[in-house]
Amino acid sequence: MKMKTAAPIILLMVLALVFTNQSVFAQSAQVTSNVSLSHLNIQLTYPSEVLPGQTVTVTVNAQAKDSFRLTSLIVQVYLADQSNLRQLVSATVAQNLWITSGNQINKDIQATVPLDAPRTSLIAQVSEKVRTTYYDYSYYYPFWYGAYDHDNYSYPYYYFIYPSYYYVTTSDDAVAPLSYVKATTPEYVALQSQYQQLQQTLNQTLAQNQKLQQDLQTAQGTISQKDSMILDLNDQLASTRNTITLLEIVAVILAIVIVVLTIVRYRPAKAKTSEDTEQQDTSTTSQSS
Repeated sequence: MKMKTAAPIILLMVLALVFTNQSVFAQSAQVTSNVSLSHLNIQLTYPSEVLPGQTVTVTVNAQAKDSFRLTSLIVQVYLADQSNLRQLVSATVAQNLWITSGNQINKDIQATVPLDAPRTSLIAQVSEKVRTTYYDYSYYYPFWYGAYDHDNYSYPYYYFIYPSYYYVTTSDDAVAPLSYVKATTPEYVALQSQYQQLQQTLNQTLAQNQKLQQDLQTAQGTISQKDSMILDLNDQLASTRNTITLLEIVAVILAIVIVVLTIVRYRPAKAKTSEDTEQQDTSTTSQSS
């Protein structure tokens, strides 16, 4: 029974190890994609492969090229399904921030791959919306005055500078590849079916094994009770044999005593009878003479 139970357990462990290795392999190799926008350099880090039903984590690292007001930075993850794009997640990485040159923004985004996803790739669309301030300087000459010189005439002008500014909102986006979706294959489906069958067989075998163990415990309890009864009967039998032996010894002793008493009793009587017979014979002879 142990060998029958061990076989499906070993095979089940092997299949589980195969599926685990596939999952670990899909999440282990990390790769990066770089995107250059008007005001930001974006680096996306993600696993090279994922399986349907798994959750992929995309790390977004954005570095500013100049100073500006970041209205929003949005990353959208799509699944390329034949000729259509299925949006999996739309995440706002940052919004309404004053950014100076060299500043960095980091955030992790998670997207779950659908179970029915085919063999395809994930795609990321990165969009920035920036508000930039522009300054305009206007020169005004509100007055002038002249200073009289005997040699020549000069008329120095004085002017005022009036700075003005205005905002310009711009947007830019780009597309970057993400993880490859390693969808199921016929071999994988066959292994998964075999795995489920073995799991069911194992559960049935474990249930049978548990029932057999319970039956074994019950049988062992019964055997223990019978062994105890046998020990008691053996003790009683030994005691009875000892009693019988003692009675036999007593009976032999009594028989010997009876024999001895019988011999002792009948032996003098016999001698006396012989003497009386002799006396009787003598008397008879005397009378005859």
